[in-house]
Amino acid sequence: MSPSYQLPDLLSLCRPFELRTNPYCRPATIASESWLLALKTAKSDDVLTGAERASVHPAKFGLLAALCNPGCGQPQLFFFANFISILSIADSRLKSAQGGGGSGWLSDIEADGVETLSKHELFQYILPDLQRLVAKANSSWTTRFTQAVHSFHSAQLQIVSGQKHHVIPDLETYLPLRRDLSGLFLLLDLIEVTENLTLPSMNEQMLQKFTRMKHLALDIICCSLDVVSFNIDQVQGNHYNLISVLMTHNHLSLQGAVNLAGSMIKDMFDVFADSQISLFSPPTPPQPNQSGAFSLSSSWTWFRSSRFVDPAALSVPNLEVGGDLARLGDLPAYIQVLKDCIVGTINWAYETELYFGRKGEEIRTFGWVFLNSTADNQGLA
Repeated sequence: MSPSYQLPDLLSLCRPFELRTNPYCRPATIASESWLLALKTAKSDDVLTGAERASVHPAKFGLLAALCNPGCGQPQLFFFANFISILSIADSRLKSAQGGGGSGWLSDIEADGVETLSKHELFQYILPDLQRLVAKANSSWTTRFTQAVHSFHSAQLQIVSGQKHHVIPDLETYLPLRRDLSGLFLLLDLIEVTENLTLPSMNEQMLQKFTRMKHLALDIICCSLDVVSFNIDQVQGNHYNLISVLMTHNHLSLQGAVNLAGSMIKDMFDVFADSQISLFSPPTPPQPNQSGAFSLSSSWTWFRSSRFVDPAALSVPNLEVGGDLARLGDLPAYIQVLKDCIVGTINWAYETELYFGRKGEEIRTFGWVFLNSTADNQGLA
């Protein structure tokens, strides 16, 4: 491989999204880092390894939580900083796992999502806060959260098995697996219940559009993180990275794979923007047939679907413009959550020292990355 490669300009792609941060970022970060460093096992040993402890402050997990949750209160932000920290450390451990024992799971999954997380070597430490948080959730949310936890658990075990047998999945297999592996479905569910977001009833077409936007948001985040973390992953021998997938199955050079990944992410941004307009646009009214009459079935379908779109939103494809969106419930707010997570994560990637060390600003400006050797690899990532 070439000793260097140039990253795509990911920051320019998310400039249409407002970058917001939580005013409680600093106190929540300090509290969360102290909590992490104080974690002890039942035998009074440190939960984190020496390298993990040294990486807690440079990782800036609290900043990531503040960028993805700019509107929550300090107690909620403290919880999200803890959750994101645990999620990230668990992911780092998984990348170096070579067998089932390295997955972090202490036993098989449980019927309940929260109880399943309690069987993980790291997530068990946020169990009390998690239980208090989800106690107010309805049964529908609990079902979705449990499914997300089980998918997360399954994806982690699949990665460990794939690493052990040196399997590199194709792109179609990798993208949905990467979504589940990221734990972002869990994060979005927790933001939803924390912010008391209520999604409206949606017909099948609208639900498909919403689900598509959610998947696109996660794909943008995951693929962007794969691009910035490739240098670390290649040192660790972790091939579950978009760049490795493209190099292997598309027979591309490193720079060719990075360029293709950048094009894919740009396309995802474009489709996300189009999907937002489509989601809040009125259904297309039925067109007359050759005789000038309207089809009864098409008219009825259009009439039924139109009930789920607020009239005030029809002329407002940009959700940030005013209008009466009451009938859409908290759907616009949920879309804003997706935007916050996208723009927040991509900007954080250049602020944390996990991927570029202290060269984040230089790489943000010029985009050039020099491949690390094994000796250069330290810390969490």
